[in-house]
Amino acid sequence: MVGAIVVWGLWAFGSELMLNLRLNSQVQALRAGNAALADQNALTAKQLSAAGSAGALEEAARKQGYTRPGEQVYVIVKPTPAATQPAAPPSVGQQAGKQVGGAVEAIQRWWRNLWH
Repeated sequence: MVGAIVVWGLWAFGSELMLNLRLNSQVQALRAGNAALADQNALTAKQLSAAGSAGALEEAARKQGYTRPGEQVYVIVKPTPAATQPAAPPSVGQQAGKQVGGAVEAIQRWWRNLWH
């Protein structure tokens, strides 16, 4: 009988100890989650205060295309790659062909226009 009471006492003590350890780990996880949420709330509050500033409101309005009366707006665009690369100079053979072809074409046009 005494052995049964001792076994029951050990089992009760062990189960209480296990429950206490499990609850402590849950408490630590919840505290870590609360700290993360507090940091996120602080960041959100900072962003909200910055978004309500005059500069942020003006920036948002300008992104929508609004300007002040009498203000000149300049739009800066990136040049296309084709516009930034200089054209390669033609070779001597190409230049001669263009000159001859250009002259021949001019004569042909003149001839056609003469009879039409």
